[in-house]
Amino acid sequence: MSEITVARRYAQTLLEEAERAGLLERVDADVATLRDTLDGSRQLQLFFQSPVVSREKKRAVVQALFEARVAPVTLHFLELLVEKRREPLLPAILEAYRTLRDARQGVVEAQARLALPPGAEEQKALQAALERMTGRRVRLRLEQDPALIGGVVIRLGDTVYDGSVRHQLERLRTRLERGSFLNN
Repeated sequence: MSEITVARRYAQTLLEEAERAGLLERVDADVATLRDTLDGSRQLQLFFQSPVVSREKKRAVVQALFEARVAPVTLHFLELLVEKRREPLLPAILEAYRTLRDARQGVVEAQARLALPPGAEEQKALQAALERMTGRRVRLRLEQDPALIGGVVIRLGDTVYDGSVRHQLERLRTRLERGSFLNN
Protein backbone atom coordinates (compact mmCIF):
# COMPACT_ATOMS: atom_id res chain seq x y z
CA MET A 1 0.00 0.00 0.00
CA SER A 2 1.41 3.39 -0.95
CA GLU A 3 2.37 5.94 1.68
CA ILE A 4 -0.18 8.38 0.28
CA THR A 5 -2.98 5.84 0.74
CA VAL A 6 -1.83 5.06 4.28
CA ALA A 7 -1.56 8.77 5.12
CA ARG A 8 -5.05 9.39 3.77
CA ARG A 9 -6.49 6.56 5.88
CA TYR A 10 -4.88 7.85 9.06
CA ALA A 11 -6.06 11.38 8.26
CA GLN A 12 -9.59 10.06 7.72
CA THR A 13 -9.42 8.30 11.09
CA LEU A 14 -8.31 11.49 12.85
CA LEU A 15 -11.10 13.43 11.16
CA GLU A 16 -13.72 10.87 12.18
CA GLU A 17 -12.46 10.80 15.78
CA ALA A 18 -12.54 14.60 15.93
CA GLU A 19 -16.13 14.59 14.65
CA ARG A 20 -17.15 11.87 17.09
CA ALA A 21 -15.65 13.85 19.99
CA GLY A 22 -17.18 17.12 18.75
CA LEU A 23 -13.71 18.68 18.56
CA LEU A 24 -13.30 19.41 14.85
CA GLU A 25 -12.21 23.01 15.25
CA ARG A 26 -9.84 22.16 18.08
CA VAL A 27 -8.25 19.32 16.07
CA ASP A 28 -8.00 21.65 13.05
CA ALA A 29 -6.00 24.03 15.26
CA ASP A 30 -3.92 21.11 16.56
CA VAL A 31 -3.09 20.02 13.01
CA ALA A 32 -1.96 23.57 12.22
CA THR A 33 0.17 23.58 15.38
CA LEU A 34 1.74 20.25 14.44
CA ARG A 35 2.47 21.43 10.90
CA ASP A 36 4.06 24.65 12.16
CA THR A 37 6.13 22.73 14.72
CA LEU A 38 7.39 20.23 12.14
CA ASP A 39 8.02 22.93 9.53
CA GLY A 40 10.02 24.90 12.08
CA SER A 41 12.24 22.05 13.24
CA ARG A 42 14.25 19.93 10.86
CA GLN A 43 15.61 18.07 13.92
CA LEU A 44 12.11 17.01 14.95
CA GLN A 45 11.37 15.80 11.42
CA LEU A 46 14.54 13.72 11.42
CA PHE A 47 13.76 12.44 14.92
CA PHE A 48 10.36 11.11 13.82
CA GLN A 49 11.81 9.60 10.65
CA SER A 50 14.65 7.81 12.43
CA PRO A 51 14.19 4.04 12.74
CA VAL A 52 17.00 3.97 15.33
CA VAL A 53 15.11 5.97 17.97
CA SER A 54 12.95 3.71 20.15
CA ARG A 55 9.18 3.96 20.31
CA GLU A 56 9.41 4.68 24.04
CA LYS A 57 11.68 7.67 23.43
CA LYS A 58 9.41 8.94 20.64
CA ARG A 59 6.34 8.52 22.86
CA ALA A 60 8.09 10.47 25.64
CA VAL A 61 8.97 13.29 23.24
CA VAL A 62 5.38 13.41 21.93
CA GLN A 63 4.13 13.66 25.51
CA ALA A 64 6.64 16.34 26.48
CA LEU A 65 6.10 18.49 23.37
CA PHE A 66 2.39 18.19 22.78
CA GLU A 67 0.50 17.08 25.90
CA ALA A 68 -0.22 20.63 27.03
CA ARG A 69 -0.65 22.00 23.48
CA VAL A 70 -3.14 19.66 21.79
CA ALA A 71 -6.48 18.04 22.55
CA PRO A 72 -6.45 14.55 24.09
CA VAL A 73 -7.83 13.05 20.87
CA THR A 74 -4.88 14.52 18.92
CA LEU A 75 -2.36 13.37 21.52
CA HIS A 76 -3.83 9.86 21.45
CA PHE A 77 -3.59 9.91 17.66
CA LEU A 78 0.10 10.87 17.81
CA GLU A 79 0.75 8.08 20.29
CA LEU A 80 -1.03 5.64 17.98
CA LEU A 81 1.23 6.70 15.10
CA VAL A 82 4.29 5.99 17.24
CA GLU A 83 2.89 2.65 18.39
CA LYS A 84 2.17 1.57 14.78
CA ARG A 85 5.54 2.97 13.58
CA ARG A 86 3.78 5.44 11.27
CA GLU A 87 5.25 8.64 12.71
CA PRO A 88 7.49 9.17 9.63
CA LEU A 89 4.23 9.71 7.71
CA LEU A 90 3.11 12.53 10.01
CA PRO A 91 3.72 15.38 7.49
CA ALA A 92 1.78 13.48 4.78
CA ILE A 93 -1.00 12.66 7.25
CA LEU A 94 -1.34 16.31 8.28
CA GLU A 95 -1.49 17.36 4.62
CA ALA A 96 -4.11 14.69 3.87
CA TYR A 97 -6.16 15.82 6.90
CA ARG A 98 -6.15 19.40 5.65
CA THR A 99 -7.19 18.26 2.17
CA LEU A 100 -10.10 16.25 3.60
CA ARG A 101 -11.24 19.16 5.79
CA ASP A 102 -11.00 21.60 2.89
CA ALA A 103 -13.13 19.31 0.72
CA ARG A 104 -15.78 19.07 3.44
CA GLN A 105 -15.81 22.82 4.00
CA GLY A 106 -15.78 23.76 0.32
CA VAL A 107 -12.37 25.42 0.56
CA VAL A 108 -9.85 25.40 -2.26
CA GLU A 109 -6.22 26.40 -1.88
CA ALA A 110 -4.65 28.80 -4.32
CA GLN A 111 -1.02 29.76 -4.59
CA ALA A 112 -0.19 33.15 -6.04
CA ARG A 113 3.32 34.09 -7.07
CA LEU A 114 3.93 37.81 -7.49
CA ALA A 115 6.99 39.88 -8.33
CA LEU A 116 6.27 42.22 -5.41
CA PRO A 117 4.24 41.60 -2.25
CA PRO A 118 0.68 42.91 -2.69
CA GLY A 119 -0.94 45.47 -0.48
CA ALA A 120 -3.83 44.46 1.75
CA GLU A 121 -6.42 45.78 -0.73
CA GLU A 122 -4.80 43.99 -3.68
CA GLN A 123 -4.70 40.74 -1.70
CA LYS A 124 -8.40 41.05 -0.79
CA ALA A 125 -9.30 41.82 -4.41
CA LEU A 126 -7.31 38.83 -5.68
CA GLN A 127 -8.93 36.51 -3.15
CA ALA A 128 -12.41 37.83 -3.97
CA ALA A 129 -11.81 37.35 -7.71
CA LEU A 130 -10.65 33.78 -7.14
CA GLU A 131 -13.67 33.05 -4.94
CA ARG A 132 -16.02 34.39 -7.64
CA MET A 133 -14.22 32.34 -10.28
CA THR A 134 -14.32 29.07 -8.30
CA GLY A 135 -17.59 29.55 -6.44
CA ARG A 136 -15.79 28.35 -3.30
CA ARG A 137 -13.90 29.86 -0.42
CA VAL A 138 -10.22 30.29 -1.24
CA ARG A 139 -7.24 29.92 1.07
CA LEU A 140 -4.66 32.11 -0.62
CA ARG A 141 -0.95 31.52 -0.15
CA LEU A 142 1.29 34.30 -1.43
CA GLU A 143 4.84 33.87 -2.61
CA GLN A 144 7.24 36.51 -3.83
CA ASP A 145 9.10 35.70 -7.07
CA PRO A 146 11.07 38.65 -8.51
CA ALA A 147 11.83 36.61 -11.66
CA LEU A 148 8.24 37.25 -12.79
CA ILE A 149 9.09 40.93 -13.37
CA GLY A 150 5.44 41.83 -12.77
CA GLY A 151 1.96 40.35 -12.83
CA VAL A 152 0.87 37.15 -11.11
CA VAL A 153 0.98 33.38 -11.57
CA ILE A 154 -1.84 31.51 -9.84
CA ARG A 155 -1.98 27.78 -9.20
CA LEU A 156 -5.50 26.63 -8.40
CA GLY A 157 -5.56 22.87 -8.03
CA ASP A 158 -3.99 21.46 -11.19
CA THR A 159 -4.59 24.62 -13.23
CA VAL A 160 -2.03 27.40 -13.63
CA TYR A 161 -3.02 30.90 -14.75
CA ASP A 162 0.07 32.77 -15.89
CA GLY A 163 -0.46 36.52 -16.11
CA SER A 164 3.16 37.41 -15.47
CA VAL A 165 5.10 39.95 -17.47
CA ARG A 166 7.80 37.33 -17.97
CA HIS A 167 5.30 34.98 -19.62
CA GLN A 168 3.94 37.76 -21.82
CA LEU A 169 7.47 38.68 -22.93
CA GLU A 170 8.22 35.03 -23.76
CA ARG A 171 5.06 34.82 -25.88
CA LEU A 172 5.96 38.04 -27.67
CA ARG A 173 9.50 36.75 -28.35
CA THR A 174 8.10 33.53 -29.80
CA ARG A 175 5.71 35.44 -32.05
CA LEU A 176 8.52 37.72 -33.22
CA GLU A 177 10.76 34.77 -33.99
CA ARG A 178 8.03 33.13 -36.06
CA GLY A 179 7.04 36.37 -37.71
CA SER A 180 3.43 35.63 -36.76
CA PHE A 181 2.85 39.19 -35.52
CA LEU A 182 2.79 40.35 -39.14
CA ASN A 183 -0.26 38.22 -39.92
CA ASN A 184 -2.40 39.57 -37.10
